[in-house]
Amino acid sequence: MEHNNSNIRFLSSISYLGILFVIGHFAVEKDNPDLRFHTFQGGVLFTFFTVAYFCDFLIYLALSFAPELRLILILLLTVAISIVYVMLMAMGIYHASRFEQTLLPFVGRAAVNLRTRLDNK
Repeated sequence: MEHNNSNIRFLSSISYLGILFVIGHFAVEKDNPDLRFHTFQGGVLFTFFTVAYFCDFLIYLALSFAPELRLILILLLTVAISIVYVMLMAMGIYHASRFEQTLLPFVGRAAVNLRTRLDNK
């Protein structure tokens, strides 16, 4: 039983490390409620910040007329996005390692809504 809990803890924790949330979807323990919660939340977190970085890139392209402004603005925006992403990943890993289902700011409600919609289909 302890081995199973350590697997769930590990899989829940790595769900917040970028694309690694996919591993939890294919794990043997994929029906565990804790693992499902953290896997969905990690997936929404990854998707949210992938879109944020893509928007950052689009702003970079749109500001081609002002190279100095583009450099400063994109540097600040990229650093801000990265800091928030790392903070949310750390919060998710912390709560996953303690077997707590705590909603992360910005993405937690979206993950619950997505999981509810997929479960109802």
